[in-house]
Order: sequence, then structure tokens, then C-alpha cells
Amino acid sequence: MAASVNAARGRRTRSPRWWGWLGAAVVPFLLASCTAYHARPLAPADAIGASASADLVQVAVSAATLKHPLLAPMTVNVADGLTPDEAALLAVAANPDLRAARAARGVAEAQLVAAGILPNPQISGAVDVPVRHTANTVDAVSLGAAIDLLGIATRGAEQDAARRGLQSVDLGVAWLEWQVAQSVRLRVYDVMLVERARTLSMQQERGLEATVTTLRAAVAKQVATRVELGAAEVAYRTVISARITLDMQRDTARVSLARAVGVDEASLPPIQETPVPFDGDSSLAFAQEVPTLQELMKEFGSRRLDLQGLRFGYLSQEARVRAAVIRQFPQINVGVNRIRDTGNLLTLGPAATLFFPLFNRNQGEIAVARATRSQLKAEYDARVFDTRATVQILLAELSSTVKRLQNLRASVGVQQQTVELYRRALQGGNADVLTYYTVRSDLMNRQLEVVATLRNLVELAIALETETGTRFTSSTR
Repeated sequence: MAASVNAARGRRTRSPRWWGWLGAAVVPFLLASCTAYHARPLAPADAIGASASADLVQVAVSAATLKHPLLAPMTVNVADGLTPDEAALLAVAANPDLRAARAARGVAEAQLVAAGILPNPQISGAVDVPVRHTANTVDAVSLGAAIDLLGIATRGAEQDAARRGLQSVDLGVAWLEWQVAQSVRLRVYDVMLVERARTLSMQQERGLEATVTTLRAAVAKQVATRVELGAAEVAYRTVISARITLDMQRDTARVSLARAVGVDEASLPPIQETPVPFDGDSSLAFAQEVPTLQELMKEFGSRRLDLQGLRFGYLSQEARVRAAVIRQFPQINVGVNRIRDTGNLLTLGPAATLFFPLFNRNQGEIAVARATRSQLKAEYDARVFDTRATVQILLAELSSTVKRLQNLRASVGVQQQTVELYRRALQGGNADVLTYYTVRSDLMNRQLEVVATLRNLVELAIALETETGTRFTSSTR
């Protein structure tokens, strides 16, 4: 009897060795497959500010190899000054906001990886030790392995959703890059046109300065009146005030341009003098240069990257609806069990676990997924409608602004002739000096108004390009 008990005890003490071997094999494998944690603290704000400016040489290399649906790569030579198109490509490569937006792609890529991972197998085991051993009993041991079939069934839909979501993010970033590029092009034209206005103001300032100097000498010799001198000085001070305002606008425009490009203002190259769209007589050919509404609306959905992104986002949500519908079915875990009972009988057979959806049939997730899909469809339809309306408004404003610019240019020509007539009349003593300087001041104001209207026209044209994803202005014409 003692021998039998000892044998039973021997068998009992040997049975847990299965778990020891299993633990020795599984635990190192699990530890080796784990990802280690590495802290990545944020840098101090002053360090970020000092290093946020991009290296123009490296950025120029990136611009030459740019791959974008709407922007063609080009070689950027910052040594000879920036053109609007060159500045636009530099901004796409270096703008801090765009770099942050592109970082969002990593999240979408991670979601795609997560969607493709199969559900983990489930390992279960148990040891049942009899309360009292007999000569014919041993410890009961069970070992089972199972996997979730529902997780496998939804894997395809979840992968499709993540893949479409990644495409939507890519197109969203590309659309943002296009908008930033167009905004930078406009900022370059801003700097050019403000500089043009400054040139007009400085020419007027130098002319009036010489006039004031001459009149002061004439008053001292009593060959000119103080009324004439006072009128000239008032006109001179008025022009100086206008030039100071333009100086501030120029400095602000350069800082704004440098910020949009992603460099410090001190390292921003000078702006190369390039043709401004609709400058000179080009506005007379407006109807031939700007596409019609029908041309702009033809297949504009393929050029509007944001609409393509919304379409892929809708397809991604369609896949999520499909996955939610699949998850309404019962969850089934299938596997195999190996059992040794207390009588030392070994069994091996299949096993299944069914989670019966009595109350929760995934109604909530399905309803949310479908509502989100409807919301995306409404957003897509609204974006298309808004684009059509915006393009129509921009075309109407462009046409009206071109007519206004043409009228202003014609009035400048008339005003120049009027100033010349008053100048001759003043020299002959047939005109009032105050009227002469008033007419001369009106001429400068009209010239500045021409520049401002030209700027408005360029802004409308670039806005129309941005809305439709079409280029019809160029800085190299």
C-alpha cells in the first residue's frame, strides 16, 4: 500500500513538468517579440525656434525631386533670386505646417498595419489535483488552443478601410501642399507689387523734394510765394507718409513670405523680377487667358485632390460599415483541447465557444458607422456644390476687376496729360499752385490704385486656380 501511494505521489509530482517546459518555451518568445519603450521628450521651445528654419540648399534639392499630382518639380536656384513658382516649391518642401501634416501619414500607416494583424490565439490550461489520490489516479491536466473566427472574418474589411483611409490622408496632405504653394505664389506677387508701389512713391518723393528745395531758394530770393512753397511741402509730406506705410507693408510681406516658405526672414533670398499675371496689355486678352466655367468644371473632380480624398474617405467608411455588419454575428472561438483525466486517460478533440448575441447584436456600432457614412456623403456633395458656386463668383469678380483695371489705366493716362497741362499753365502763370499739386497727388493715388487693383486681380486668379486645381497663370511668361 505504501508503495502504491509513493508511486502515485511520484506521478503527481512529475505531472506539472509540462507547465515548466511550456513556460520555459513561451515566456522567452513573448519577451523577444515585445516592443521596448523609449522616451522621446519634447525639445525646449527656444531650441525649436532656433532650428525650425530650413536649409535652403537642402530644400532646393527636395524641390527638384518633388512628386505631386498638381506641382511639377523644378530646379531651384536661390542665387539669382526667387520666382513665385520657385518659392512655392520651397514652401512645399520646408513649410513647418506641411511637415506636421505629413507626419499624420505615419498614423494612417500604423492603422493599416494594425488592421492586417490576425487575432491572437488563445491558450488555456488547467491542473486538477485530486483531493485524495488512490493507486490508480493521477493529476488531471488540460491544454487547449483556440482562435477567434469573427476577428478573421472582419480582417479584410478592416484592411480595406485602413488602406482607403491612408489614401485619403495622402490626398488631403497633397491638397494642403497645393494650397500652401498657391498661397506662397500670391505672397511673392505681394512683395513684388508692394515694391512697385514703393518705387512710384519714391519717384514722386524725390521729385517733390527737388521742387521744395527749389521753391525754398526761390522764396528766399522773393521770386516765389510762400503759398507755393507751402503747397509743395504739404504734397511732399503726404508722399513721405504714403512711402512709410508702403515700407511697413513691404517688411510685413517679406516676413509673411519667409514664414510661409519655412525659413528665417534674414535668409530669404531677394525676389526675382518676373512678369506679373495680367500686367501691361495682358489683361486685354483676359477672355483668352482664363478658361471658361465649362472648361474649369470639366473633370474638375480629378484635379480637386480634396474631393478625391473625401471619396477615399467615404470608401473607407463603407468598409467600416461592412466590418460592423459582420461583427453582428455570433463570435465563435474554435480550437483543440488535449486532456488527461485523473484516470490517466488522454483525449484530443476539437472545441468551440459561441458568444450568443442575445442583447448586443452590434446595433450601436452599425448605427454609428452608417451615420458617419451619410455624413461623409453629405460633406462630399456640399464641397462639390460649394466649389461650383465659388468658381462662378470668382469668374464674375475677375471679369469685373479686369474692366476696372482697364478703366484705371486709361484714367492714369488722362491724368498724366492733365498734370502736364497744369504744369505748363503754372509756369505761364495761368494756373493755381494748389490745384496743380492736388492734380499731381491725384495722379499718384490713381497709380497706386492701379497697383492695388492688379494685386486684387492676381489674388482672384490664384484663388480660381486653387479652387479648380488648374494653372493658367505663370511667373515665366
